[in-house]
Amino acid sequence: MRVLMYCAARPGQRITKSAIAESCNASEHHLGQIVNQLAQLGYLKTWRGRYGGIALAQAPHEVRLGPVFRAFESDSPIAECFDPTTNTCPLVGACRLRPALAMAGNAFYSMLDAITLASLIDDNSDLLDIFEGKAPLSGLAQNDDDTPSQAVDRKLASR
Repeated sequence: MRVLMYCAARPGQRITKSAIAESCNASEHHLGQIVNQLAQLGYLKTWRGRYGGIALAQAPHEVRLGPVFRAFESDSPIAECFDPTTNTCPLVGACRLRPALAMAGNAFYSMLDAITLASLIDDNSDLLDIFEGKAPLSGLAQNDDDTPSQAVDRKLASR
């Protein structure tokens, strides 16, 4: 998602993997793999060579998060019992957790289906500051003991 968010924040620009890696504190090698997948899925355009780079292939308001997450997470079952080839759980025939997890997974993706890439970046000056290098990558955390959710809660309360 960071690759798509970074590209969405720079409409019409060709962006390098190294710029995204530096801004998002990510491995350039790993980003290369992600960029290839996103391009194959039609989310990114790529150019090679001296004037190469990447850019969004669709408008940010057209990109819904659900399909993106499904494409990258489809190989990861919610629990062992969801994979018939590797399931060894003896409870599968009587367990009520499996349908509950299936409903939770469906609700998760349903929620992501309602969110667009544009909604992640529009009017998000904190994110844009991080992408521009104007704010530290750990922009939310002020206390070393904070959990990520505490940092977010504190940030929201300060608005």
